[in-house]
Amino acid sequence: MPLLKVQILNRSFQLLKILKSNLKKMQILLSYGDGESAILIAYKNERIIFLLESNKKKNAKSRLAEMQVLADDCILLQEDCDRKLVSITSEYKKEYNIHTIKRQLLEHLNNT
Repeated sequence: MPLLKVQILNRSFQLLKILKSNLKKMQILLSYGDGESAILIAYKNERIIFLLESNKKKNAKSRLAEMQVLADDCILLQEDCDRKLVSITSEYKKEYNIHTIKRQLLEHLNNT
């Protein structure tokens, strides 16, 4: 295998490991309800995914079973993180709505 393909595969493998690690961190943060920190990691993951897609285009013919398993793990972790983010976002909206209603009630009571 040419050296460039090996380098691309090695870089892709490293990126997948980083992505998986980041997704596990997101999963932990989301389990504690820390959506803000999880979003910061999600932004980093977007860049990693972009680089992986770029590497895929450069070396579309080369596939390693281990990389595929790692990529599948990342997909499952991402799906779990997405579900948790939706749930946490929903909770944030509820809290915001409660706060808004309380504020409006206080304003109304103060005006009467």
